[in-house]
Amino acid sequence: MAQAARRPSPLPAGSQPVAAPASPLVGTWPHALSHEPMLRVSDVLGLVQRQFPTLTPSKLRFLDSHGLVSPQRTPSGYRQYSPADVERLRFVLRQQRDHYRPLTVIREQLDALDAGRLHEPVTLAEIGEAPDDYLTAAQVAVRGGVSGETLAELEQAGIVAPSVPGGYAAEVLPIVVAAAAYLRAGGDVRALRTLVLAARRESDRAEAHAAPLRRRSGGEAEAAAHEFGEASIAAFSAVVRHQVGG
Repeated sequence: MAQAARRPSPLPAGSQPVAAPASPLVGTWPHALSHEPMLRVSDVLGLVQRQFPTLTPSKLRFLDSHGLVSPQRTPSGYRQYSPADVERLRFVLRQQRDHYRPLTVIREQLDALDAGRLHEPVTLAEIGEAPDDYLTAAQVAVRGGVSGETLAELEQAGIVAPSVPGGYAAEVLPIVVAAAAYLRAGGDVRALRTLVLAARRESDRAEAHAAPLRRRSGGEAEAAAHEFGEASIAAFSAVVRHQVGG
C-alpha cells in the first residue's frame, strides 16, 4: 500500500512559503538580525514579558532544553541571548498563545525558517529596542554621577556594558554609583576592575554552590546563592575594615 503523503505543517500567520534558496542559509532564523550574545535572562524578560506576561526563567530553560530557542553560554554557564534569539522567542510564544500549536509543529516551522523554505517578516521594533526599555549613556552618566568619559572608561574595562547597542539596563546604575564613589575616594579604574573581577568570581561560586539545589527547588537555590553572596560580602568587608584599622 502506498504511503500517505505527509501533510505540510500549518504556516505561521503572515508567513509565506518560498522556493528553496540557491545555497543553504548559514545559522538560524532570523538570519538578518544580530546573533551576537548580549542579553542576559533578566534583559530578555524585561523585553518580552510586556507582550507575554507569563514568560519566566523556567520557560526559557524549557524552550532551550527542547532546542527551540538556544542561547549561547558564558564560561560560567549563564545563558546569553542575541537579538535574533529574542525574535525567535517571540515567534515561538506567538505560535503557542495565538494558534495553540504544539512544540513539534513549531519546531518544524522553525526548521523551515532556518532553511529559508518559509519567510516570516521581522522588524527591529519587535526585538524591543524602544528608547524607554533602556537608558542611554548620557542618562547613566547623569544618574550615576560620573562623566561620559568615566563611563566610557568603565565600559572599556569591562566593569559595565550596554545590554543592547546604545542602551543600558537600569541594573547597571548601582554599579556606576559605587564605582563613582570608589574613584572619588582615590581609587582608579584598573584597581576597580580587579575588585569587579573578584566579585564576579564570588558570584560564580555562589551560583555553583546553589546549582545542585536547582533540580529540586528554584526558591531554595536562590536562597542558598543569596546566603553565599552575603557571606562573601561580609568576609571581604571584614578584611578591608581590619586592614585599614576600622
